[in-house]
Amino acid sequence: MRYFFVHWKHDIPEEPSHLWYEVADDNFQNRTIEFYADGSVGFAIRGPAIDGSEDIEVGGTGNSTEGFPDLAEINSDSQFEALEVAAVDFERRWSEALASRFRMTHVFTIAIDGPAGAGKGTLARRLADHYRLNLLDTGLTYRAVAYALLQHALPLDNVSAAETAARQVDLAKLDRAVLSAHAAGEAASKVAVYPTVRRILVEKQRDFAKTPPGAVLDGRDIGTVVCPDADIKLYVTASAEVRARRRLAEIESIGGTANFTEILADIMRRDERDMGRADSPLKPAADAHLLDTSEMAIEAAFLAAMAIIDDVLAKRNKA
Repeated sequence: MRYFFVHWKHDIPEEPSHLWYEVADDNFQNRTIEFYADGSVGFAIRGPAIDGSEDIEVGGTGNSTEGFPDLAEINSDSQFEALEVAAVDFERRWSEALASRFRMTHVFTIAIDGPAGAGKGTLARRLADHYRLNLLDTGLTYRAVAYALLQHALPLDNVSAAETAARQVDLAKLDRAVLSAHAAGEAASKVAVYPTVRRILVEKQRDFAKTPPGAVLDGRDIGTVVCPDADIKLYVTASAEVRARRRLAEIESIGGTANFTEILADIMRRDERDMGRADSPLKPAADAHLLDTSEMAIEAAFLAAMAIIDDVLAKRNKA
């Protein structure tokens, strides 16, 4: 087998822009993948399909009845850019196609839990972008409640006011730049202990997860409470010391100053509150995949998570 990638440069929405080919020894396409600008995918398998069914054609994609042309012939047209690629590159794209096949008929949910500073937010954004899913940082919903109380100078122990603020939270208008302030985070950890506030926000989060094509949600009780039936559950963690060093580096990278000991103490206090609360405490779901990022860069964590997800999707597509 040989493998090829073709970039078709055009502005036609109904035509694919990135195409991948597995070409057999007889010069005919064995497997074909087509990626479209709107995120949809078409793919085809020549002859008896690998899952025992008839020829597979999804998204209007079918294999050509003519031999695959030479790269020089393809590249002679300025609209195209073609090159030969490695088998591993093709297989990675094939996994994406299988994932898309599953998501064409299912709302797909990835639940990511873990303590602050473990890297779950960055991982969630990478996964949502890669699998073309909606993204929700559920921590921002609690920060939005706390921020509303702070803005109106209301005490954080005013449960009635917190409930009202929770009902008014619009998940489409969460401003990360505003809500990421340290004061909002501290306050959020306090209002998050109120069961009634949690119930209001959890219902909003569940509705978000049900919106096609699905979502990546990160927080502290996604796999255990918000989406207990999530397709994938990841628990991302790291030692408190590593998380404190990451937070310090983040602050210093934007010109700020902070004390490592104070940051570590703050993280440990938040962990104690989150893990010790009576309602929806932070803990890994029984069927969650553990990712300890203490000695792991974000790229390594992303690849590890992607391998878990692709394996589940591949198995479900064959089921």
